[in-house]
Parts: sequence; structure tokens; C-alpha cells
Amino acid sequence: MKALKLIIQREFLSRVKTKAFILTTLLTPFLFAAVVALPTILMMVSDNDDIKKVYVIDDTGMYASLFESGKTYEFIKLSANDSTKREKASALLQISDDLKQNPKAVTFFSEKQQPPRELTAYINDILTEAVKNQKIEDFTAQSNIEPQVVSDLQQILKSKDRIYVSTIRWDETGKESETLGEAARIVGTALTFCMFFFIMMYGSMVMQSVVEEKSNRIIEVIISSVKPFDLMMGKIIGVGLVGLLQLVVWLILGGAAMIAVQMYFGMDMNMLSSPDSQQAMAMLQNNPELGAGLLKGLININWIQVAICLIVYFTGGYLLFASLYAMFGSGANDSQEAQQLIMPVMVILMVAFYTGFAAAQNSEGAMAFWCSIIPFTSPVVMMVRAPFEIPLWELLLSIALLFTTAILMVQLAAKIYRVGILMYGKKVTFAEMFKWLRYK
Repeated sequence: MKALKLIIQREFLSRVKTKAFILTTLLTPFLFAAVVALPTILMMVSDNDDIKKVYVIDDTGMYASLFESGKTYEFIKLSANDSTKREKASALLQISDDLKQNPKAVTFFSEKQQPPRELTAYINDILTEAVKNQKIEDFTAQSNIEPQVVSDLQQILKSKDRIYVSTIRWDETGKESETLGEAARIVGTALTFCMFFFIMMYGSMVMQSVVEEKSNRIIEVIISSVKPFDLMMGKIIGVGLVGLLQLVVWLILGGAAMIAVQMYFGMDMNMLSSPDSQQAMAMLQNNPELGAGLLKGLININWIQVAICLIVYFTGGYLLFASLYAMFGSGANDSQEAQQLIMPVMVILMVAFYTGFAAAQNSEGAMAFWCSIIPFTSPVVMMVRAPFEIPLWELLLSIALLFTTAILMVQLAAKIYRVGILMYGKKVTFAEMFKWLRYK
């Protein structure tokens, strides 16, 4: 027991004290938030200074007045015979004919190989709308329709009003409660990715440690004073504690962020219906109702259940897969051979990963249920369901099966590990590794 404690302490402290671990633990949440916000930031600070003035030559005289100057671009009307400004222009829009009759009679000249998409999209929209209005006016005149009727119809067609369906859940007693909706699905998908990433990363650390000690022949010295089982479990527990520490730190930072959001927006969810709040939370093409619904769903998620599931399933899933990583790592002579041996484990993890993403579309379906019960997929897939209300018996059954399988897998891995760490110079096959199970 003393040797096991020393190994755990060594594996834990040797990783926690490194600058890489400290920086990764503290900065990763901020880097993740920055990556999420990066597209918006880039759009806000995008460099449009290369084209400020757009000269417009309109031979028809029908379209140039439609373009409105803004903060980014200035549209300047230019006559066809003004050659001086035309030669100095970095961007020139020329309309040579009636676009209703000849849609291709418009050309944009620029010094750039690819002019800004925002600018060309604006020009296309303005001209397309103008031609459509011309055709509507011609049709109105020919059909003797009241112009006001056509104008009202156009306003209806341009309306961006959307119907939002609120979803209500009936429980077994008939009580109604509002569902969490898209917010819980987004959180579940993110948790699925995090669980997959954590198990794979820290399992690989265990395998790398085993292969490194074996290839350097340090294992022969260590094994003379430590039991193989204690050495394997020391590595698994030590690295696992590193993962749990990092996970707890991230949960604390995430909890602090959620508290800050609640304090900022207030505990009264009725504030979300105010115009100012809706405008601030507008998401996905300026839909304030959707943005408010997402924020409300995020705040209403049972984060205590999410945190407990994250820690429990990481512990069980890591113990299960880390034992497999240690087992296959003990049979390899170098890192390249270890990667080949660990391929079946990676396939299982990838199946769980993609199953989790598929289950996000229907977190209460048969696939999500069974894959959250099966031990080899439950650590990843159950994270999809963690934000939702899960029956207690399903959680208890899933956790019991997971930890029972993990304990059995540790015992299986220990039998192979004790033989594999002392095997050198021979490329091990899966069949041969299973033969080691019968060795005494």
C-alpha cells in the first residue's frame, strides 16, 4: 500500500507541478470562449479599408440613386465621360443597360482579385430588388391592380415574422413543465466532446508513461521493489487525479461564469422579454426570441446534476479505458507499436463519440438509452442526456454497470500488464496477449 501511495503521488505531482498543466488548466476555458467568439470578432474588425469609395456609372439613370453610402462604403455617382476619376477609381460599378431586359448589363471593376463579399452582396441585393419592383409595377399596370394592394402584399412577403413553438413536458402525474429545448442539446453535445477528449487524452498519458518506462528499461528496476498491479494502478490513479483536478477547476470556473450571467441578467426571467434584453441576446440572424430562449434554457439546466454526472462518468469511463491503455501499452516496445495495439480502443471511443452526437437529436430515443447503459459507450453518450431529467433507476443502472465493468477490466488488464512489461524485442499479437491471461 505504501508503494502504491508513492507511485500515485509521483504520477500526480510530476504532472501537476508543470507550467504546461497550470497554464492549460487556467487558460483553456478562456481560449475555448475566445474560439467561440472569434468569428464574430473577426467580422467586427474585418479590414474593409482597401475599398472606401465605389464610383457608379449608370447609363440608364435608374439605379445609381438606390445605393446608399454608409460607414464602410461611399457610393459616388459618376458620368460616363468623366475619364479622370474613372482612371483613379479603385472600385467602379458600371450599369450599361436596362437590367430588366438585360440582367448581365452590370459590371464591377476592382483592383482586387476578389472584392469584399459584403460589398458585392449588397450591390446584388439592391439591383435584384430594383428589377423585381420594376416587374411588379409593369404587371400591376397591365393587370389593372390597385398599387396599394400590391404594396401591402409586398410588405407581407417581406415580413420576417416567425412562429415559435413552445414545448411543454407532461410527467407521469400530468404536471406540465417547460422543456429546456435547444440550450440543453447544445450543452449535451459540448459535454460529449469534453468527455471523449478527457478520456482519450488522459488514457494516452497512461499508455505513454508505460511505454516510456518500458523502452528505457527503468521498469526492470521499479518492478524489483513494486508489484506490477500496484505500479499499474498507481499510474492510472495518479493520472486520473490530474484529470479530476483539471475537471473540478473547469467546473468551478464554469459555475462562476453561470453565477455572473445570472447576476448580470437578474434572477427574474421576465426580464428576458424586455426589448433591450432581447436585442442584446439576439442570435441566429437577429431572432431575439430564440436568443432569449437559449439563455433561459442555459440558466434552467440542472447544473448540479450535470457536474455530478461529469465527475462520476469521467471516473468510471477513465478507469475503464485507462486500464485498456495500460494493458496494450505494456505489450508494445515503442510508441508506434503502442498506437497500433490501441487501435481497437480508439475505434470503441470513436463509436461512442459519434453515437453521442447522433443521440443529441433525440436524447430519449432507444439508441440514446441503450448506449447510455452499455459501459463502453455510457461515459460519452450519457453526457448528451445529463442536462435533461434522467430517471434515477437509469442513472443507477448505468453507473453500476460502468463501475462493475471497469473493475473487471482492471483485473483483466493487470494479468496482461504483469507479463507485458517484461517482454522485450518481440512484436506482440492480440492472440498472444490473451494467452497471458492464463499465466500464473
